[in-house]
This record gives sequence, structure tokens and C-alpha cells, in this order.
Amino acid sequence: MSNDQYRKDYELAMRSYNAMETTKRRHFEFMSLLDSKKKKFNLDATPYEIERLRLFLRDHNDEVQAFKALCVALKAANASAHAAMFEYIGELNRIEVPAAESISH
Repeated sequence: MSNDQYRKDYELAMRSYNAMETTKRRHFEFMSLLDSKKKKFNLDATPYEIERLRLFLRDHNDEVQAFKALCVALKAANASAHAAMFEYIGELNRIEVPAAESISH
């Protein structure tokens, strides 16, 4: 069976996965910005920036927990849809990694 047959079943969990990816990127990009600021200009993060980073990490942790809960529920309700979703996520990761590598070079 194709992924499309299960798309409706895993739609909510997939939206949660996308939110988790967004919060992860936001946290890592801000952390990289602060690291670059330190390396290039020898400037420490301000208390505001430290608090922002903490909140971004909290947001990401919240999204991870939500995704995990939705995955458990999806697997219990429809193991085939659960497997199809992770197959799709695997495809996304195989596509995104080479694209990200080509951008950074």
C-alpha cells in the first residue's frame, strides 16, 4: 500500500512532526547565531538571548513530547499508517540531507 492511502490517518502526527522540525531548527539556528557572535566578536549572549534560547529549547521539547504521544496513539490505532508515516519521514530525511549539504558547500 502506498503512503497516500494512509495520509489522512497520519496527518495529525505528521503536522506535529513538522512543528517539531521547525522548533528544532529555530533552536539550533539561534544557538548557532549566539556561537558565531561569540567566536567572531567575542560577545557573550545577553540575558535576553539566553532566555530566548531556553524558551526555544522548551518549545522544541514540548513538540517532541506531543509527537511521541501522537505516534503512540497512531501505532495503537493503525500500525500500517504508523509505518507508512515513518517511511515517508525517512524519505524526507534522505532528500533534505543532500540538499542541505549542497547549500552549505
